[in-house]
Amino acid sequence: MPMSIEKFQEQGGRLKTDDLDFDQFRDQRLHPDVLRCLAYMHDIEYQTVLYTRELLVTPAWKDPQFTAFLTLWNYEEYWHGQALGRVLAMHDLPAHDERLTAMRRFNKRYLFWSPLTFWTLGHAVRRFPAVHMTWGAINEWTANAAYNRLSQIADHPVLTELLGRIMRQEGRHAAYYASYARDLLADQRAQKVTKWFLQHQWAIVGSGDVPKIETSFAGAYLFGSGDGAELIDRIEERIDALPGLSGLQLVRTAIAEATQHVLTAEGAVGSPLPQGSSTAASPAATDPG
Repeated sequence: MPMSIEKFQEQGGRLKTDDLDFDQFRDQRLHPDVLRCLAYMHDIEYQTVLYTRELLVTPAWKDPQFTAFLTLWNYEEYWHGQALGRVLAMHDLPAHDERLTAMRRFNKRYLFWSPLTFWTLGHAVRRFPAVHMTWGAINEWTANAAYNRLSQIADHPVLTELLGRIMRQEGRHAAYYASYARDLLADQRAQKVTKWFLQHQWAIVGSGDVPKIETSFAGAYLFGSGDGAELIDRIEERIDALPGLSGLQLVRTAIAEATQHVLTAEGAVGSPLPQGSSTAASPAATDPG
């Protein structure tokens, strides 16, 4: 049986940041490549409300457990965006409404039509809930791994604490999605439909929401080599463990393509080594959550 909403909400709620000293970012600045990844993450966290809009036009709205999850998930992701925006603002970079308005203007055509696309998928593809829950689990696993890796690279005390708190909530989101996905994938037809959608449609979270080069840079910078590649191995193991989905190599393939895109467009990815430390992984960097 999938995780109950009561269990999910036990440790939920607004991300706590009142005790964090964001002023430290004025004196201990983050590397531009780290800030570039944080800007991408900021945009995607805030985009959750629009993902919710798309999902509520599918038949899933009939399930009160699912709509309760969407409500809590959206609320928590909003505060993740708020916190990341504060970090960007401390570096005098655009954040919050300024970035969101530009992003929605950039993506206005897709955002206009996406509810119709999801309505069609939800009503025409009977096993679409399995597709969505599996997709959500993979995206949450990769998001958690991305925060983990960025924390290791930046090696900043306040950012490490902030991202650790975000990761704990993202881990709960991933667990909820994965528990539902395993339950729905018990049906072999659902396995086949989900596998087709993943093979033909899945891309790194945020693809299409922000300029492609930003998605590619974040993927390549965080996961293209070293400890980041090891985290991707762990995600692939989790996908392989889902019923009927072994051997897809989704994330590994996407990261390779992202790396090639950045090399072609910008000539280099950058060296994501922890500032002032060796290349050895920290204990926290061994599990995507």
